Amino acid sequence: MKPLCIIPARGGSKRFPRKNIALLHGKPLLTYVIEAAIQSNVFEHVCVSSDDDEILKIAKESGADLLLQRPAELAADTARVPHVCASVLRACAEKGSSYPSFAVMLPTSPLCNAEDVRAAFAIFAKNDANYVASMAAYDEPPQAAMSVKGNELKSFFTTDGLTKRSQDLEKLYYIDGSVLFARTEVFLREGDFCGSKTIPYFIPPERSVDIDTPLDLLWAEFLMTRNEASHR
Repeated sequence: MKPLCIIPARGGSKRFPRKNIALLHGKPLLTYVIEAAIQSNVFEHVCVSSDDDEILKIAKESGADLLLQRPAELAADTARVPHVCASVLRACAEKGSSYPSFAVMLPTSPLCNAEDVRAAFAIFAKNDANYVASMAAYDEPPQAAMSVKGNELKSFFTTDGLTKRSQDLEKLYYIDGSVLFARTEVFLREGDFCGSKTIPYFIPPERSVDIDTPLDLLWAEFLMTRNEASHR
């Protein structure tokens, strides 16, 4: 059986209200991610988990073929994506559909495309990994992070970030949320992502956008417009 694609999309967001269905070039963010999942031809089903009826309606119109009403306890600000995925997988198993592997794609990563999904899945299958996560490099080296103690600046990690040139520091990465594959049995046992045997998929920086604020949405608009112009 092909993997299950899980797209968690709750209705609430304090920093950016209704961000999961905010419009990008006239189309909800959620729709971009659903379309990328479907166009990849990687998945058995594309599932959207939400506590919000409008989001589930948009998900259905966008082509998602499995819609799950999220329990109230998983719709709060404190709910984490791994908990949502575990709930979805258990709900599917109770209905007789068990998936040996699954992917999670966040609706706030609308520039991730079908090519990225296929590339990440190829790494997942070829390397017999437990997890494959899309990764992006930090723009600024985290080693140079500063904290404020009282009225003074302090180096947060070590003095290396302050005494060495940025190009001499080890390049560090973060999980950008575009796409993550996992083996279901391992994930349910370990209870979180990126546990044992995690392998990176380095997503191109021009497609790695995590929209948390209206400013992020403007940046995505710029990148999308630039990409469209380059293909004319």
